[in-house]
Amino acid sequence: MRKYIIILLVMIIAVGGFFVKHQYDNHKAEQKLVEEAKEEMRSYLKKDYKNVSEVHFSKDYNIDPTGGVEVSGYINNDKEKEFSGIYDPTNKKIGISVVNAEEK
Repeated sequence: MRKYIIILLVMIIAVGGFFVKHQYDNHKAEQKLVEEAKEEMRSYLKKDYKNVSEVHFSKDYNIDPTGGVEVSGYINNDKEKEFSGIYDPTNKKIGISVVNAEEK
């Protein structure tokens, strides 16, 4: 009887360990995707808008069910010049964006 209890405890610990590792791996993949979205948004803003020297991102982001990553923030240390954009990781580009700045 004691042997079965030990085996059961070991199995519970192993399953718990696999679950925690899975959650950790998902979190790392999500963070990598968010960083990719931020870099693409930074490039998009500097390429398509005038006088963009600095891009500041908010800590908030949203990953929609289709996999798009929404990032937002402001440009040139002016919090009134806000932007928001959705990065499409499948096509590796910014799909929809709202930017309070003058286009080139």
